[in-house]
Amino acid sequence: MKTELLNEFFLLQQSRSNAKYLDILEERIYSPIQKANNKVTSWMTKRGTMLMKLEKNAQLRMNKIRKKFLKY
Repeated sequence: MKTELLNEFFLLQQSRSNAKYLDILEERIYSPIQKANNKVTSWMTKRGTMLMKLEKNAQLRMNKIRKKFLKY
């Protein structure tokens, strides 16, 4: 049964034109993956910039506190 399915799949691939098969792959597989990658990348970038701003503000506040209370 498994070999019959593999043969059918092979015949199906051979019967389609190569360009049409590549278009189907692009539409059903590559495009959704690219969209998901773009969303994850943009989310990570936004989160990273937010964390860097928080770190910068925390360092500025710590420096002000050190200057005010820890005078040498």
